[in-house]
Amino acid sequence: MPLPKRYAGQVPDMIKVWEPEGYFRAQAKIWEAQSEARHELYGKPTARQLKQILAALELTPKDIIALNEAKGHETNKLLRKVQTKLSPEAGNFIHLGNTSSDVLDTSLSLQIIESLNIVGNDFDQLGKSLKKLALKHKETLQIGRTHGQHAIPQTFGRQIVGWYAEVKRGIERIDRAKKVIAFGKLSGEIGTHVFISPELEEEALAKLGLKPDEAPTQIISRDRHAEVVALMGINGTTLARIATNIRLLGMTDIGEVREPFDPKDQQGSSAMPHKRNTELTERVVGLNREVREKVATELDTAITWLERDISHSSSERFVYPDLFGCLSYAAKLTTLVMDGLVVNADRMVKNMDKTHGAIYSSRLLNVLLETQKISRTEAYELVKELSQKAIDTETPLTKLVSDNIKIARLLKQDQITELFDPSFYLKNIDVAFKRTGLISSKNKE
Repeated sequence: MPLPKRYAGQVPDMIKVWEPEGYFRAQAKIWEAQSEARHELYGKPTARQLKQILAALELTPKDIIALNEAKGHETNKLLRKVQTKLSPEAGNFIHLGNTSSDVLDTSLSLQIIESLNIVGNDFDQLGKSLKKLALKHKETLQIGRTHGQHAIPQTFGRQIVGWYAEVKRGIERIDRAKKVIAFGKLSGEIGTHVFISPELEEEALAKLGLKPDEAPTQIISRDRHAEVVALMGINGTTLARIATNIRLLGMTDIGEVREPFDPKDQQGSSAMPHKRNTELTERVVGLNREVREKVATELDTAITWLERDISHSSSERFVYPDLFGCLSYAAKLTTLVMDGLVVNADRMVKNMDKTHGAIYSSRLLNVLLETQKISRTEAYELVKELSQKAIDTETPLTKLVSDNIKIARLLKQDQITELFDPSFYLKNIDVAFKRTGLISSKNKE
């Protein structure tokens, strides 16, 4: 497993899929299914021989160590290792009509599907955590930001709903990826069924939950693999977006959230004891770089020479363990952060006042337009001037508006006061909650 031990220990289930034992056991499953299908279709191997074959395909830890030596043709090594446990008559049924890519590519599909199941569970857990957090902070006032600048009021829960919706789409991508890769190949040299029948291929693959690749070469077409990796690259980006936003909100100058931090066991800095660095979400962003890198690699791997070359093999030994290991760990980290996130609601309210009311400029603009006594250009420039002055001079916008002669002619004082109520901006905040299914609604949005 290429993942460093520090991270690999956090995703033990994924380790099992890609470590040598998982790798070779997945290959043994191909011969198991093929032997069973051959017995059912043709009566050969016999029931007695089939039992012997299945027993021989049970690999021991000693077998795995011997097979993992980086020399020789590994499929041939596995084949001969198994055949030494059998009589020639029974052993010759194993790999009959196959080429090594039949075994390696079909077992790779099984490993990828198993990995997708693990990542799917990780994303499901993250979705549950985000759902809980979004509902908890459904009414927690927060300033929305665009370009890093204060925009208009929203709630922190509404911000989280956006992350939740993206994670839901990520789960859909995982399901789609499983369908994309649920294909095998047991059609022999260059995929033309010279020494193995199509019916045997279909029967064996069905036992593995796979379908035949419609028109393979020596290998399963790598556009399938590239699509899976690209879909997972998008999922990694979702995690990095959430993590980046937590990092931004956790900056000292903003201080609206804070990663879980155990003061007894954690240190933010070896030299500055006061620091509480956003180390977990920074790690998620770093892991995502590794995930994204695999997308480019697999796209290149899909470009093979004619009926086959072996350039994809060495690359993919890194692509899938790294991709799924990093993605699973990043998802678990993100869930850990969400479950332990410290939310400073008071700081969120305080931050809303940093522009001295300028965040209500859009409502002021629209109310002025509703009077139909001023052009949009004139109204916009007037509101812009007053808003900028509020920020630059740290003067409440409500005072500047009240003192402005032009506005006084158009609006009453009680109308002006009403403009600076943040609840106005929350009147349809439930829409996203309803559309994502976080809260029920009898009315269709």
